Amino acid sequence: MSIIKSKLAFTLLGALLFTQPTSLVFAHADHCGIKETTLGDTMKYIKSELRAYNKGLKADDKAEMQEHINELIMLSGKAEALIPVVIEDMDGEHGQASSKLTEQQKQQYAQYQQQISEMTNTFKKIQASSDSAEISALLEKVNQQKKQGHKAFRQNCSK
Repeated sequence: MSIIKSKLAFTLLGALLFTQPTSLVFAHADHCGIKETTLGDTMKYIKSELRAYNKGLKADDKAEMQEHINELIMLSGKAEALIPVVIEDMDGEHGQASSKLTEQQKQQYAQYQQQISEMTNTFKKIQASSDSAEISALLEKVNQQKKQGHKAFRQNCSK
């Protein structure tokens, strides 16, 4: 009987330890109030497409590069019409910009749209270029634009 109890205790302890990290992650996300949004999904897709574009660049695969830069231009255009959660009321709907925004929120949204527009223009310059050195410099510019955008408009748990 003692062996059965110890095996049961070991199994329960293992299950508890296995679920502990997962429950901490969910508790952390709830605590931070981070919400999944269309914009967040779009930005993740942009990140994925940038990686794929870089892979095509390294392989000198022009067709793959063209496919991914076209997708990046489309995605950045889509992102421009969406509104970041940090601008919107956290209890409101996230998505298309609405007339319910305050003047300050409208100004922030205009800044966001300007940054996304600049990134779209950089993608178009990449699309038009055939010089790998120029493309690399433009990709570095995209990385800087991403960092600036994340600093200003990304959901932040430290607030």
